[in-house]
Amino acid sequence: MSRLIARRLVEAVLALAAMAVIMFFLLHLDHASPARAMLGKEWTPQKGAALTVALGLDRPVPVQFVLWFKSLVSVSGLGEIIRYQLPPTLEIFALGSALGYGITVWLARIQIRYAGSVVDAALTVTLSLLGAVPGFVIGLVLLYVLAIHWLVLPATAFTPSGAAFPSWVFHHILPIVALAVTVVGPWTRQLRGSMAEEAAAEYVRTARAKGAWESRIISHHIFKNALLPFITLVGLSMPTMINTVIALDLIFGVRGAGAALLGSLYALFFARATTVALVLAAVTVLGSMAADIAYCLIDPRIEYR
Repeated sequence: MSRLIARRLVEAVLALAAMAVIMFFLLHLDHASPARAMLGKEWTPQKGAALTVALGLDRPVPVQFVLWFKSLVSVSGLGEIIRYQLPPTLEIFALGSALGYGITVWLARIQIRYAGSVVDAALTVTLSLLGAVPGFVIGLVLLYVLAIHWLVLPATAFTPSGAAFPSWVFHHILPIVALAVTVVGPWTRQLRGSMAEEAAAEYVRTARAKGAWESRIISHHIFKNALLPFITLVGLSMPTMINTVIALDLIFGVRGAGAALLGSLYALFFARATTVALVLAAVTVLGSMAADIAYCLIDPRIEYR
């Protein structure tokens, strides 16, 4: 297990380094003057030339990359993002994922228990529709219905510092539920399909012939063996989930990484914007690595070469 974790960490560092290089050269595909964009109406040839020198944009490309990378991982900028902007986004990401997982397992077990029934068909149609709707649309619908039309929940997730935990939970219900609803559709369909394949296996028929309870068969046999394909889907869903959380940050006024990214782009602080993007990419890579580790925890017979 330790060798697997070490290997995945090395691969994560290499992946993030490659992302940094790609981001740098993508920024240089635009031949417009960054100094002119930053100065706006105050731009003059003299001010533009001075800012270009100050930013190091007159130097060779390799030197510019070194300067850009230093500003990218500067202790002050990176520490501020990790300490202040990242936690609110991670809270919604973690709680929404956990809620989505719980709902997924519950719905998939209901569908398997009543396979082929009207309940199974209705859930299949509903989950297919949910899987086709983007996360930001779900967030906007929940915002309009529950916060604006019915006035049941607050429209913003902002809570003052030092607010009580119940108040924090009350203000974060909408973004957490929106993320959970976004992932429930594809996750449940995948888990239900895997459980249906396991339910037709020989060992399940043998367990039923021995008189084992149906709930025990589903929990201890079908569900456990169907988890591996489901974990694969969860790992592949990480980038989409991060993008959804960024959109939900903006919709519900969360002062998280999404707001920091958009604010940096509006202010033309490209170094800070790319730092936020790399931090979110690191969360995605670590989430995929956690999915790989979960494989070994669920089935120790699996080896990575």
